Amino acid sequence: MLYRTDSHDTIAAQLETHARRRSERPFLYFGDRCYTYGEANAEINRHAHAYRALGIGPGDVVALLIENRPAFLWHLLGLHKLGGVASLINTNLQGAALAHAVHICGPKRIIVGSEVWPRFEPAMDSISGSVREIVDVDVDVDTPNDSPRLASMSPWSARVAGASPADPAGLGPTLSAQAAYIYTSGTTGLPKAAIVRHDRFYRAGRVWAIAAFGFRKGDVLYNCLPLYHSNSALLATGAVITAGVSMALARKFSRTRFWQDVRRYDATAIIYIGELCRYLLNASPSADDRAHRVRVASGNGLRPDIWRAFQKRFGIPRISEFYGATEGNSITLNFFNLFGSVGPWLPGMALARWDEARGDFVRDTAGHLQRVEIGEPGILLGRIKERSRFEGYQDKAASEQKILRNAFEAGDAWFNTGDLLRMDRYYHLYFVDRIGDTYRWKGENVAASEVQELLMHGPAVEEASVYGVTVAGTEGRAGMAALVLRDGEPFDPEEFSRHVASGLPAYARPIFVRLQRELQKTSTFKVQKVQLQREGYDPRSVSDPLYFLDPGVGTYVPLTAERYDAIADGRVRL
Repeated sequence: MLYRTDSHDTIAAQLETHARRRSERPFLYFGDRCYTYGEANAEINRHAHAYRALGIGPGDVVALLIENRPAFLWHLLGLHKLGGVASLINTNLQGAALAHAVHICGPKRIIVGSEVWPRFEPAMDSISGSVREIVDVDVDVDTPNDSPRLASMSPWSARVAGASPADPAGLGPTLSAQAAYIYTSGTTGLPKAAIVRHDRFYRAGRVWAIAAFGFRKGDVLYNCLPLYHSNSALLATGAVITAGVSMALARKFSRTRFWQDVRRYDATAIIYIGELCRYLLNASPSADDRAHRVRVASGNGLRPDIWRAFQKRFGIPRISEFYGATEGNSITLNFFNLFGSVGPWLPGMALARWDEARGDFVRDTAGHLQRVEIGEPGILLGRIKERSRFEGYQDKAASEQKILRNAFEAGDAWFNTGDLLRMDRYYHLYFVDRIGDTYRWKGENVAASEVQELLMHGPAVEEASVYGVTVAGTEGRAGMAALVLRDGEPFDPEEFSRHVASGLPAYARPIFVRLQRELQKTSTFKVQKVQLQREGYDPRSVSDPLYFLDPGVGTYVPLTAERYDAIADGRVRL
């Protein structure tokens, strides 16, 4: 896609253009309210002028902690008109993780939605001693909060009161300027702040408006993903504004309200995270499952085990699955509507051979990486060049850790996605697993995602998460599965054992099973596997029911403290 980085055609500027040309066109639906492009632009201008009065200018960082509601977009785009940088904080963070996320972006102001205040207040004093002086509260009228300390904070409403002022920024920032910090999910540590420039918003808007959604006049995109997430802020919002169509925004995902909302706003497109689709598919079938006009769904993480079932049940003609990371330079999109694919291989991508046993890349005698053969899984790498930059994180050391230098030849540099993909003979890419989601047991590599897919079809299983755990006296990691059962259905160890044995080789069968009421996830539906691995399988410290695949009887049996001790001291050999 050709564009000039010195262009001023940011997403905020594009919305301003739509407001001038088609002021009455609907832009945003939220609850019972509809904001036209003209009304939205007026709100954005009010916020931009308020920020300017506070001394916010190009490059200044403002941390936003606001749930999905129109105010989030007014703040984000108002800052963009001034060249300010919006730090999009996960509103589900709390404690040390929240304090860390706010602190590392070095904000000049912090905007806290009153609905987030109960999580922000306990962390406030951990950010800095003078943080109170830079906090403004944006009151959410739908979420009353009578905290005395909240009442003493500066109200944002007073700063944006009055008549709608004109666009404050003139040309505004160029596409090369930084637009935001968007954070990693923090599943393996504290969140990292990824640098996102305006050209990323611009490109995402163009590509998704045309290649993913194929927007037409009058289209409505239903978006229930959190706006601090790149799928929601870059892809959904960017595509809607680029095409000049409408977005129906939900405060959060609800399985019971999802299709009701889609019908209510007459949506023609949806954006997803893979697990969101699984939740919808796990709901009881309804006569209204196809009572909608959705013709396309775009997102990432839709696994092959539910892809066709989801598409068929809900009657969605087109799935535009994609692969990419907020900070990465390796992004591809399945615009062919091809089952299971995340998109085509593109110039600048490489799949490098990985040795799971050593936890490292396979290298030749010169120390260079090796490209895999067609059909062979490999780590996806993205060549770092001017047109495919790796912007990295606010933390420069963390950025350097993601770069492979002198990888295939002297002087080259590649972004390491950490993900295993494979490519077919037609150059279509397929996601296999994430490093760490593949573990080695009995001398064999086990793909957690493949085991999960088999377990998801098991008796009474609604959700499954598979990971490797260490066992004293053994090499590699033994498989363990955390399961959530369907309401009212019991766990039958013998039936489950038969299902596992019928579909998996011996080395891939989970040795341990943990039954949970729910799987702990990030706000973008990623299972917190690291925490599960840390908790392990000791019945003295894990209160959930635990089972063990007893090699003596070939079926799962309750894992008691006595059996755990026998495994730990080698009396039971796995």
